Amino acid sequence: MRKIYYLLIFIPFLLTSSVSDFNNPSDFYPILMERSVLEKSVFIKDVQEIIRPGKIYYKDNMIYLNELYKGIHVINNTNPAAPETIAFINIPGCIDIAIKNNSLLADNAIDLVSIDLSNGLQNISVTSRTRNVFPESTPPDLDYIPSAFSHSNRPENTIIIGWESLLF
Repeated sequence: MRKIYYLLIFIPFLLTSSVSDFNNPSDFYPILMERSVLEKSVFIKDVQEIIRPGKIYYKDNMIYLNELYKGIHVINNTNPAAPETIAFINIPGCIDIAIKNNSLLADNAIDLVSIDLSNGLQNISVTSRTRNVFPESTPPDLDYIPSAFSHSNRPENTIIIGWESLLF
């Protein structure tokens, strides 16, 4: 019985020690991707479930619905009574989109990419990438990146492409 008592007293010290050593003031942890992988990460995937929708863009009977930090759902809205999700454009770190002519502009984490839509969805291509246009995203509950996740405290050449909570 005495061993259990000492264990119960000792556990809080372990927990507070590990929390103070790590110093993450957020409930979220970054999802990291290497720069070389990020630059090859824009492509068409099969239809995905809508989980965290963001901004919506409408053009030529098509709805482009942002899935926060993941990419864009493409929905055929020719028949508004029965819209049909037809594809998903994988764009890690994406939170904003726009379309001009046949070019879809999106943030691919910290980069701005232009995607040519003129050859159909199955033949999309990144026509330009402007590196380091945007700052890295911050956790949803803070307006800064905690020092525990600064460039000097994570693997080299990695970029934050999103945040996830370990509480949910």
